Amino acid sequence: MKSIAVEKLKDKYPDSTVHVEFVTDEVPRRADVFVEFDHPRFPFGKGIAVEVQYRNEQKDLTETTASYLTGDTSVIWLFEENYVGTRPEYEDVELPDPIPVWPYGIPHGEASSPDPSAGDYLGITEADIIAILPNHVDDQVSLAEFPSESDPSDESDDPPEWTREKELHLNLSLESPGVREVYKSWLKGKIQTKHSEHRNNVEGRREVVELEDRYTYFSERFSKGPGETFEFSIGVRHSSRGQFTVRKFVDGMERELMVLIDKDDIDLFVEFVLELGYELECTRISAPKYQEVKQQSKSSIGSLLYSISQTGNEVVTVELSSTKETMTLEFCPQQLQPLLDLCAKARLWYK
Repeated sequence: MKSIAVEKLKDKYPDSTVHVEFVTDEVPRRADVFVEFDHPRFPFGKGIAVEVQYRNEQKDLTETTASYLTGDTSVIWLFEENYVGTRPEYEDVELPDPIPVWPYGIPHGEASSPDPSAGDYLGITEADIIAILPNHVDDQVSLAEFPSESDPSDESDDPPEWTREKELHLNLSLESPGVREVYKSWLKGKIQTKHSEHRNNVEGRREVVELEDRYTYFSERFSKGPGETFEFSIGVRHSSRGQFTVRKFVDGMERELMVLIDKDDIDLFVEFVLELGYELECTRISAPKYQEVKQQSKSSIGSLLYSISQTGNEVVTVELSSTKETMTLEFCPQQLQPLLDLCAKARLWYK
């Protein structure tokens, strides 16, 4: 990938020196490819750092870009989408225009800390950089990056590739058609990748339950603010029947909501988590005009009714109702991962 880029850069900037794996005096980073000018050139500065983003190599887009810009160096990001042909035998690469030192290397405001990072010093965010990438399209979700639905029995332990995750996160828009189902499909993949992490633990518990004929519990506890904690617990045994329990602890008091569930209800619980995950993502990226519209998602897990609604900046409220009890819980984006773990354990048990 780098060799093709080197040849194209030599053609595009014939009066420069093109280096591979190069570190400048001003920037303590090793650029995949570096175009060095004999004299600073407007608007690119002293040179152009070219970063080649491989599928499974996570580079900090904001800090990498900002550190080059503060070192009077422009930046080109090359993704696999820029290459022509089939990996690894690419035929060509389309070079986008660089992110230039001028005007992006000029600080946008005061830093938020005495010892700011390069990105904080310039006052730019990942969203700012994505918006100026030449191959970025507003509200775009690239469905080509997502495989078709696989056979449910075909389990893979390979993690989702970085470009899929990153592209979805950066380009997700509430107005994009089908984005809810695309995001939920991606979350299903995240749950599936956790199977290998929890398989031994689940199978070990299965052996104990079958020998002793008793329940075992998969639980996750969540904290939201001082004095408020709640817990999700799925109790299972060797039969298909189980129980789903929610406990809320406030000021030393405990409230409990419990319903019986079976194998089919686990799929409903997973769907609840997927819907909650989507709403949490929306609170992170929604413009203020969307946050004013508090639409609710309603469904059920067995006999347990629930509604999900966005209620603030990175806050989603869930109301759970059984025949005897109603409970309100607040979730934030950081609490999604434990929920995905709980889904993976429950699905492994009822596979």
